Amino acid sequence: MEPLKQAYDLELTDKDHGQGWAFGRPVGITTDQWPRSRINGLPMAHLWTILVPEAYRVKGKDLVGISFFQADDAFEDRVGGVEDMITNLTEMNNIDAEDFWASLSNYANHRHRQETYLEDIIGGGWALIWLTEAEFSGGSTPMPNKENTICLSYEVEEWSSTCFVKDAPAQFIQHVVRIDDPNVGKMLDEWPDEGDENTYIPMFSEKGEILKLDRFHAKSHFGGTANPIQGMPEFSPFYIEFEEEFGDANMGGGNGQIDLLNDQFDWACG
Repeated sequence: MEPLKQAYDLELTDKDHGQGWAFGRPVGITTDQWPRSRINGLPMAHLWTILVPEAYRVKGKDLVGISFFQADDAFEDRVGGVEDMITNLTEMNNIDAEDFWASLSNYANHRHRQETYLEDIIGGGWALIWLTEAEFSGGSTPMPNKENTICLSYEVEEWSSTCFVKDAPAQFIQHVVRIDDPNVGKMLDEWPDEGDENTYIPMFSEKGEILKLDRFHAKSHFGGTANPIQGMPEFSPFYIEFEEEFGDANMGGGNGQIDLLNDQFDWACG
């Protein structure tokens, strides 16, 4: 894998640059493949779909984009049998909610081959899907049907992260080349050896302040200097950091980071 030489900021824009969008609908998946909560089976909220710069395509050069989804599983009521069906393909025979279990079974048995399920430290559910160029350029995925994707008598809260609550018009995203970032290609490190000239430089360290790294504060981006709200995750240089404005992600006023190389995810609230 070639060393990284460039970081990219991600900005919301009114113009379609062909580089992705926040909110809106996913592409490259069928409605049956729309990621589902492991707690209640509800379709997750689509947060964003972004074209990945070529140097960050760590899963293969044919996989060029990523879609990211959220479920507020840490705060939702559990529907018995959902997690077992998705994880173990265990079938449920419930005549009172037959359509719900049939739709969940379709998802469990036909998940997108590039879907990775991620669970955070408080039990929240997230899903990352890598997309080919053809999938990234495809049409929007039709929304799941409320009639068969919500379990009988289950009440969907108005704040929850589901596709029904978070359905909003797409906002386009563009890549902007980041200038003079000394942390491009460096593994994130909260406690670097300050005597090592090649180590990561934290934004608010003495050296970081001299270099004015706070100019990268609160920016969504691929690689380079990170700005986690609390602790620094020990992630590879091949990561994306995103703010809540990207799809109205529920992170308590904080932001999140995804290590694309190692399929790891972290976030913290403000």
